[in-house]
Amino acid sequence: MNGLRVVLAATALWLALLDATSAQTVTRHTSQAGLTFRYVHIPQEQSQALYFAWKDGSAVALPGKEALPSLATALIMEGPRGSSRSAMIEDLRDLHATIALSATVNVTQGHIVAPAEKFSETARMLARTLADPALPADALADMIKSRATSSRQTEANAETMAQRLLARLVIGRGPYRNYAVGEAASFERVTLADIERWRKNVLVRDGLVLVAAGPLPPSELARDVDAVFATLPLAGDLAPPAKPVLRAPGKLVVLERPVVQTAIAAGGPMQVHITPDFARGQLAIVALGGASSSRLWLAVREKLGATYGISAAIQPVDFDTRTLLIRTAIANDKAKDAVAAIREEYARLLADGLRDEEIEPLKTIFIRNHRERMRRASNVAANLLVPAVREFPDDFLATYEQRLRSYTRGAIEADMRAQFPEPPLTMVLVAPSAEGLGADCVIKSSVEIARCD
Repeated sequence: MNGLRVVLAATALWLALLDATSAQTVTRHTSQAGLTFRYVHIPQEQSQALYFAWKDGSAVALPGKEALPSLATALIMEGPRGSSRSAMIEDLRDLHATIALSATVNVTQGHIVAPAEKFSETARMLARTLADPALPADALADMIKSRATSSRQTEANAETMAQRLLARLVIGRGPYRNYAVGEAASFERVTLADIERWRKNVLVRDGLVLVAAGPLPPSELARDVDAVFATLPLAGDLAPPAKPVLRAPGKLVVLERPVVQTAIAAGGPMQVHITPDFARGQLAIVALGGASSSRLWLAVREKLGATYGISAAIQPVDFDTRTLLIRTAIANDKAKDAVAAIREEYARLLADGLRDEEIEPLKTIFIRNHRERMRRASNVAANLLVPAVREFPDDFLATYEQRLRSYTRGAIEADMRAQFPEPPLTMVLVAPSAEGLGADCVIKSSVEIARCD
């Protein structure tokens, strides 16, 4: 019996690995209307997924309209003309399907996921929504009000405020800064006419990136692709966005406010090149502050006992620009020591580099997570979209594990030192008092941050 269990377990593992491998083979196809899509055929799957995107810099190309893409996509998803959001939700529930549309600072993207036998019907629903959305004025008014209110309410959240103030210090004045801090006024300046123009200029066939995964034959999926996108305008007219201006003041700024815990946000501009080997920098970030075994976690949580958690992450500013962000909430009486620990661990990382015993377990985690992402058609398509938008080679997913295993400590450290901000990091603390913190600039309200530049 034990021998049979071993055989069954080995067979299950082999099948799982086989499925993961097949879920990485990308082929290209062209619909009758001339739309090209990358496809991962997974015959054993029950659900079909189609993901799509446009490079869209309208959030930072139209001064004062930074909230336009997020409001536009949300309003379009209220449903097609003659229907409603609630009716669309009910129809999708009946189909066991999802459709979505959203926007970031440089990309507008969406997806359809549905059982294979219901996919065409779901695609037609999305087609009607994109081609002839209802765009209800009352829904837009409600969205603007709720989002502007939410933006203003975050002023009361110390951690959010610390991150906003850090963005104001690191990102130069202009639309990128406005987008990063989510100013309430940016929502209030968007009109229905803005959204209608945005839709006609962005939701077009030119520049459309399509990826899919699932059981449907490519020829059948191609018909659904045409049903959704073939009737969209060929091209739009969008002004190109300017590039962001990043700064590295290296100051420690304290906003004095009566808070239960001191909020810390630290970081600076990165010199990142987004390539298929971007994971080298990600490994270094996780070693710094991305897991319970990371250096910041051990120094600030375990050694000082100052916090429940601390993290480091790579934050996007635009399509090719990134910043480092370290964030945590610290016991007020340990804020000074926590600041010193963050600075010390970051400087040590750049000076001394990484250890093999840090890197190898992280590689194992990355590979395990990658395999997990390859289990379902929807996850495969979602993870194929970003490489497709960036025009990475079609074998990016298939060669991910091989590339990751090949990264040497020297290569990871070289990327880290070339890309990470030079010390000292810019730091913002929201604390009851600046006393003893060694602040370069002390303010009483967020509007005073300009004098800390």
